[in-house]
Amino acid sequence: MAQGVTTTSELRRQPDSDRPFFSIVTCTFNSEKYLQETIESVEHQKFDSFEHIFMDAFSSDATVPMIKAYQARCPARVVLHQLPANGISNAMNAGIGLARGEVILHLHGDDRLAAETVLGVVRERFVATGASIVVGNCLLTGRDRTSYTWPRNRLKRALLKLFFRAFMFFSNLISHPSTYVMKSVFQRHGGFDEQYKVVMDYDFWFRVLRHEKVFVTDEVLSVYRFHPDTVSTTQMALGLAEIDRIRDKYRGDYAFAYGVFVVFLRPFLALRRLLKAKA
Repeated sequence: MAQGVTTTSELRRQPDSDRPFFSIVTCTFNSEKYLQETIESVEHQKFDSFEHIFMDAFSSDATVPMIKAYQARCPARVVLHQLPANGISNAMNAGIGLARGEVILHLHGDDRLAAETVLGVVRERFVATGASIVVGNCLLTGRDRTSYTWPRNRLKRALLKLFFRAFMFFSNLISHPSTYVMKSVFQRHGGFDEQYKVVMDYDFWFRVLRHEKVFVTDEVLSVYRFHPDTVSTTQMALGLAEIDRIRDKYRGDYAFAYGVFVVFLRPFLALRRLLKAKA
């Protein structure tokens, strides 16, 4: 990954500093079905230097009472901010603006942290590596079978890391609930582009990968849930169109990686799918 400008001096401060280490931003709108799992996965973290910011689009179900109950248990840690619905990108950016933490995570109301040790592990990775972005693996649920963002086979994972940027043109390998970004990265490069309504994170990763030091860990940091009401499901056609626009937008900036994708990776993966279909 590209070497970027970052410093670990701030990261070495004690967890009980006035400024939390993590700001976790959760965007909600009528999210009652899965929200309690999200809340519990954060509330029970062993590393407790964090704030949890909720950006709610005036939910009409039990979402707000659930957040307020959480806020009553953790008044110094939980922030509820309501704003008119203007797209997920807008809400995510608003959350970034409110964040006091050194590192920001976007964890939506239908996702959860994978274990109660996740925040402590991620902090250790930031301090040890000097990275400005830490990316982990993600468990994907809600479909016929569970899977992961990255292959379980060690050799395949090694190849993926070696050709990470080329694979990014094939698929978004950076799962946002498993990706931690120093707030200074947003200050240097701006927030999510609000013209994108579905895959705004895909655009952001391409924008920063060339400039920042990214540490990729095999550890599973979050659980992402597929279900019929997710934006990626309800607006699938729009999301695919946005992906094509983003690939075209960045292929010149990543000319070598895009060349590897077009000449080698895309034909190989197409052949692999064909052989699997015939098997």
